[in-house]
Amino acid sequence: MRPLLITILCGLLITACHKDKKDEPESKANLSVLVYVAGDCNLDASYYDIEEGRVINFVDEDIRQMMEGSKQLSKQQNLIVFVDRKNLPPYFLKVANGDTTRLYTYPEEMKSSDAATLGMALRWMKENYEAEHYGLALWGHSDGWTIRSARTANAPRRAYGQDTANGTTWMNIPDMAKTLEEVCAGNPLRFIFADCCCFQSIESAYELRNCTEYVIGSPAEIPGEGAPYNTVIPALFSNAYYWQLAVDAYFAQKSEGYEEPLSVIKTAELENLAQATKAALTQSLEPLNSDGTNYPDVSNLIYYYDNCLYDMNDFMLRNTATDVYTQWKRSYDAAVPYKKMATVWMSNNHVPYMDFAGTIFSDFDVTEERYGGVSMYVAQNPSLINSRYRSYEVLQRQNISQMQWYKAAGYDALGW
Repeated sequence: MRPLLITILCGLLITACHKDKKDEPESKANLSVLVYVAGDCNLDASYYDIEEGRVINFVDEDIRQMMEGSKQLSKQQNLIVFVDRKNLPPYFLKVANGDTTRLYTYPEEMKSSDAATLGMALRWMKENYEAEHYGLALWGHSDGWTIRSARTANAPRRAYGQDTANGTTWMNIPDMAKTLEEVCAGNPLRFIFADCCCFQSIESAYELRNCTEYVIGSPAEIPGEGAPYNTVIPALFSNAYYWQLAVDAYFAQKSEGYEEPLSVIKTAELENLAQATKAALTQSLEPLNSDGTNYPDVSNLIYYYDNCLYDMNDFMLRNTATDVYTQWKRSYDAAVPYKKMATVWMSNNHVPYMDFAGTIFSDFDVTEERYGGVSMYVAQNPSLINSRYRSYEVLQRQNISQMQWYKAAGYDALGW
C-alpha cells in the first residue's frame, strides 16, 4: 500500500470503545477468514482523502468497511482480524453484524513482520473459530518476492509486512510459506487475498502453492486505502467463484483515477506451468555468456514497478515462437483462471529505471493480448540499468536462486 500525500497528526481508533472479551468457543463454521493487519508502519496514520473530502486512517477505515461487509455474513461464517498498530500491542477482533468485538489483546508489542507471529495468529483463529475451510487476507506493505536480511530496510525488494517498531523489518516469502504449511498441514487455505503492493508474482505464488488453493492480488502498486472491504468481504465468503467476485469487487474501486491490475492464481496448476515455462524458455533463449551477452530484450515490455517486475505473459509472448507460446499459454490460462486489466497504475510517478526506457509508463502499451496480470523476474544487463538502480539487479541476482521457481522454471539453466 502507498499512503496519500497529506498527513494529519492522529486517527480515531474505532475499536477503542470495545472492552476485551474472553473468547467463547463456537460451533464449527463453514469458513473462517483471518485478516492480518500488519499496520505497525506509516499506514497507521491519518490522511486527508481528496476524493472523500475527509480525514481517514487506513486501519480504521478498512475495519469500518469490514463492519459494513459483515452484515452480509451468516452465523456459519467468521471474520477475525489480527490488528498490529503503531506503538500498541496487537489484538484480535471479531467482526460480525456490522460491529466489532475485541477478543484478546496481547500484553506487549509484537513484530507482525515475523512469520512466527503470522503463524500464531492463524493458529489462534483456527483453534477458537474452527471451520471446514479457512482463508487469509494479508493487509499492509509488500514489494515483491526477494529474500533479504530482515533489517536492511532500504533494500529494493522487500517482501511483505513492514513493521517499524524498534527497527524496520519485513517478512520473506519463503519464511511465510514454511510457516503457513506447518499451520495448515493437511488443510490448505482456501485463499490468500493479498491486499498489498506487487504480491502477485509467479515466484511468490509458487512458493505458497502447498498452503493455499488460490492467490488473489495485484502485480502492481495499490493505493493506500487498499481493498473496498465492504464489497470484497461478502465476495470472499460467497460461492465457488468467490475469487472472481473478489477481483471484480476490488477492480470496481477507483482511487485517484487509477484502476488496479488484478489476477487469480490457481496453485494446483503451478507445477504444470513450471514445466511448461522451463520447456519454453530453454527452447527459446540462450544461456547468458560469461561476457554478459545473451540477455533477453526487455525494452517496451509491460512492467509493474521500476522495471523490476515484468508481466509474465508479455515476456513469453515476445520471447518465444508462436507455436511454443501457444502451448505454454494453455498452461498459463489454467494457472491464471481470471484477471482484470488496467492500463495505468500508481507506479507511473516513479523515476526511469532503465537508461533506454524513456518516460515511465509511456514506453509500453497494455493490451488484452499482452496483459497477463502476473509478474516474473527477468535477468537484465547491469550495464543498461540506470546507475541509481544497478544495485537492485545485483540483489535480485543474488536472491532469485533461493526461490523454488528458479530451478522449477529453468532459470538456472539460463544462468539467470
